[in-house]
Amino acid sequence: MRFALSSEHMQKILIFVSTGRCGTTRLGEILREKLPADKYQVEHQVSISRLANVLGNLMYYIGNSERIKKWIFNKLLRKYAKGKHFISTDPLTAMVIPKEILNRKETYIIHVTREPKSFAKSFYNFSRGRALSFIAHNFVPLWQPTVWPLENIVNPKIQKKYERVNWLKNRWFEKQYSSLSNYHKIPFEEIFEGKLLQETVNKCLGENLTITDEDLGKKSNKSSFI
Repeated sequence: MRFALSSEHMQKILIFVSTGRCGTTRLGEILREKLPADKYQVEHQVSISRLANVLGNLMYYIGNSERIKKWIFNKLLRKYAKGKHFISTDPLTAMVIPKEILNRKETYIIHVTREPKSFAKSFYNFSRGRALSFIAHNFVPLWQPTVWPLENIVNPKIQKKYERVNWLKNRWFEKQYSSLSNYHKIPFEEIFEGKLLQETVNKCLGENLTITDEDLGKKSNKSSFI
């Protein structure tokens, strides 16, 4: 299976990985606004995202399958990259990146982390804020590792459970990705202030973006599933 890449050494892939609730919807909006559309394709959540999330969490338990990961990412790149540099800010596909993509010289991973208690509160509130999110978090098996269907409703200590999810997934990301030469780790609490995002993205892409405090301070109006 060959990936839909125009050039193994020229087409850049920038992937933000996170547990969710780390501002990745807004990150995607900023990069879509700032980068030239004829060169870059920026996606947050796409048609295969929900399936990718469930399969990624399944592989958390049973071990990685490069065949499954390659199948998912090939579909993703063929449908959305279309020869352009590709950027994903989608937390639902963060656990299904195949080694063939990770080992490219022009692939960059930015790992966004969030303080556990803050994450757990935001995650819980979001799971109750929209009908689709409520359904995903309560009725879809393997929507999150270690969380059972309906546990969001019946477990009075579910926010403590979400703190553990945060820890487990961030530990998994570090184990899988931190040895890569193009890996960067950024706290959520710092990415939306100052020049950290601007400097990191410019370093990865070789661009000269200007991301203002106004850009960082805007809230996203779009919805997501996580």
